[in-house]
Amino acid sequence: MAFFQTNFFSPVLGFNTDINVLIPTPNSDEILNHKKSDYFFDGAKYQVLYLLHGAYGDYSDWMRLTSIEKYAQNHKLAVVMPSASNSFYQDMFRGSSYLTYLTEELPQFVKALFPISAKRENTFTAGLSMGGYGALRLALTKPEQYAACASLSGAIDIEGCLERVKNGTMGGPFLWDSIFEASAQIAGTDADLFALIKKRKAEGRQLPKVFQSCGTEDFIYPLNILAHQRLLETGIDLTYEEHPGIHDWDYWDTHIQRVLEWLPLAEDSVKE
Repeated sequence: MAFFQTNFFSPVLGFNTDINVLIPTPNSDEILNHKKSDYFFDGAKYQVLYLLHGAYGDYSDWMRLTSIEKYAQNHKLAVVMPSASNSFYQDMFRGSSYLTYLTEELPQFVKALFPISAKRENTFTAGLSMGGYGALRLALTKPEQYAACASLSGAIDIEGCLERVKNGTMGGPFLWDSIFEASAQIAGTDADLFALIKKRKAEGRQLPKVFQSCGTEDFIYPLNILAHQRLLETGIDLTYEEHPGIHDWDYWDTHIQRVLEWLPLAEDSVKE
């Protein structure tokens, strides 16, 4: 894989920001073992996964704490890893417009610089915890851009999370009144993923496939059980898995591999 750490000015955010990008290239193992390694040809593009961090994290987490580079190499998949602070992947009421940045500006930027496919069927998003919510938020905000999205230990039910914050059973670094104009009235808005799915279905738009996974000993597992049932009720194309595990990088490193197996990936680079 070719690894790029890129710092650039984002007009949408109004400041410099960083992304890590992985682009498939031949490696020595393929050469030594006489594997097919025809990565480069005229018009070659790569399927891409926008991979999101959780609370307290940033663009570097997945590279430092998992073997995502090795896993992506095995699938010839490009991976883009951005930062979104503790924004819960929203256009914040008092703060930066991370949702617009991630769904509009960032895809345009990376497609201009890297051999990444612009087609919906080749574009995916996934994340952990806060990023698990964010992956669905991106894909449902712009369903014409993303064919599939995946949540690992995700805070999919943001309204349920807020209820637990209010009763003191869940914490976190979130400045809710800065993220939302009315944090007590999220139900039914676009930040409410279940309401957003219903809205998109009413609009007649094609929805992405959804993958949901959570550890059975994870503190957020009860919310994932409730979210699973609510997702089923929407009729969205859902794959659900649960496995032993807690809210940690051991679980995410293991199960991001399952996400890559689940994604509709091509065996080779695609041509556009």
